[in-house]
Amino acid sequence: MTTPPTPSRKGLRVESVTLVHTSGEMDTYAFNTAGLSVLSGVRNSSKTTTLKAIDYCLGNGDSPTKALKAAVADEYVEVSIELTLDGAPTEIRRSLQYGRQNKVVLDGDEFPVGEFSDRILHKLGWPILSIPKGIRATTATELTPLTFRSVLRHIYRNEDSWTQFADQEQEFLRRAVISYLLGFAPTRYSNHDFELAAAQRRLAQAQAAEREVHDSTDRAVAAVCENLQLPTPRSEQQVNSVRTDLRAELDAVVRQRSQLTREVEQLVAGRRQEGDAGAASHGYDATLSQQYEQATQNLTATAETVAGLEQVLNAHMQSHNTVRAEIARMERLLASVDLFDSLPVRLCPACEQKIDIHRDHPEGTCYVCTQPVTEDQRRRRGELEKRSLAAEADDLQEVIARTSHDLDQAKADHRHAQSTHQDIARQLNVDRAARLAPFMARLEEMAAQTATLEQKLMALPAIEQMLTRKTAATQTSQAAQDRLNRLKQQLDETPTTGRTPIDRCALFADRMNEFLNRHRDDVWVAGNVAISADDLTFYVGTRPWNQVLGAEARVLFFLAYSRALLFLARDLGDDCPYPGLLMLDNPFQQGIASDIVHEVLRDIADAAQATGAQVISTQAVPVPRLSPGIEQITMPNTYIGEPES
Repeated sequence: MTTPPTPSRKGLRVESVTLVHTSGEMDTYAFNTAGLSVLSGVRNSSKTTTLKAIDYCLGNGDSPTKALKAAVADEYVEVSIELTLDGAPTEIRRSLQYGRQNKVVLDGDEFPVGEFSDRILHKLGWPILSIPKGIRATTATELTPLTFRSVLRHIYRNEDSWTQFADQEQEFLRRAVISYLLGFAPTRYSNHDFELAAAQRRLAQAQAAEREVHDSTDRAVAAVCENLQLPTPRSEQQVNSVRTDLRAELDAVVRQRSQLTREVEQLVAGRRQEGDAGAASHGYDATLSQQYEQATQNLTATAETVAGLEQVLNAHMQSHNTVRAEIARMERLLASVDLFDSLPVRLCPACEQKIDIHRDHPEGTCYVCTQPVTEDQRRRRGELEKRSLAAEADDLQEVIARTSHDLDQAKADHRHAQSTHQDIARQLNVDRAARLAPFMARLEEMAAQTATLEQKLMALPAIEQMLTRKTAATQTSQAAQDRLNRLKQQLDETPTTGRTPIDRCALFADRMNEFLNRHRDDVWVAGNVAISADDLTFYVGTRPWNQVLGAEARVLFFLAYSRALLFLARDLGDDCPYPGLLMLDNPFQQGIASDIVHEVLRDIADAAQATGAQVISTQAVPVPRLSPGIEQITMPNTYIGEPES
């Protein structure tokens, strides 16, 4: 088992900070780890920048230009710090180069800057908490992490936070950090109150939804049941009971209808067996079914004949139209022959020499080649083809006439077959109605009963689904109620051990008053500091600190607050996250005399030496009297650029 760190080495201690120039040269500053280190120098000599470099290495997520100013960001490529975390040597490096600015290297392990808080809290053994994002946990709607950066803002007092607890810090976060430093945040932010309030809100929402669902569902179910004349069920069990009754009633109707159908079939079969004579005596024709079957076959045959003749007629008419088109084409051909006969030849088709049509040539010969000219064979061939097509057109016209006559006769036969079929069907219906007349009313009544019962059964799944919404809403409401009850029980059973928050606040206030009492004749006012354990409000006398203190007194107030942080481990023991480090940027504020500030710094240096803590401060003038525990570091370089405060 590892030995726990001694109180003097608990928390953070910055051994040194190194800034790497773009040229590769390095500026390294080593610090006193159990006392006060004062960074002194003229303006723009990187005093504040050195503290900002430490802050940047400790997880600052801003860009290097914003965190360190543009002049410094352009001068250096990397910053690193050597420190101890609960006595364990640790190195943290941050690159200022583009592309790696959002990375942190912790003991050689590189990871995004967003993960830094959880990692360093884990190394320090400090609690990792989430706090309600609001002053009152009962009204907050979400949780937010309490990060290491939030705690660091209370131990790194920059120039913008000498009159307030931390620069641009929200009130709910201030209360969380102070309770965290005083060691009772894990109990205060076990978030039972937040979870209890959230559970109460969920219960109220679930109950409201339950009431709305129950009301709307009851109205919908009542409307459906009233329309279908069903008993109104209030639960799924009642729906199952209604379904059982409806199915039993439907089965009874189906059995009755089946029995009546069998009786009708037996009656019809018996009458068929009575013969033609018996049927005639009762006024029934037993051959109607056969006649209807024969008429159906005849109707089908005539319909097929009509359809076939229509197809044949269409084919003949298309052929006739085709022949007429061919005759017209032949006529156009013959006309073109006459046209081209009258055109004289002006140019030889072989040698393209001009030809004179008036040159001497024997009569009856061609004036181009002097060959005998015979009768044009093309005209005779065309006339012959035209006569052949005309004969074919006449034949088709005759066939079309005969087919049209056959089609008219077939249509007449079809109409007669259709009329006969309808007459026999009418007689058959009358015959069947006469046979079934004693049973028709009962059959129709049973059919109506069956349809009504089936409609009711089909409506039951929809009613079940609506009632399921009620059950789900009730279960959701009950689950919310059970969770609220469990949270209340856990809150009642939460053990309380160690010092109470009131005792812790009183010890911390005593440490502040111990320091402030020595300065009542200088800057401080007459009242003592007291801390409310409920809302962590700091009172001076009977009023809140920010309503009583002026600017000078506020600076002294926060010096007292910072000094009291050095005694946390001594006063409250191991159950508080002890920082062990203070960084005070230019405590010469609001016109306080330099000798008072120097006296305060010596007091803080004595406290740091007594508790084994580390304090790093900046000032623009040398320390007048170096005492044990105070080390002065003179900054060697100055930078031309944005001024350093």
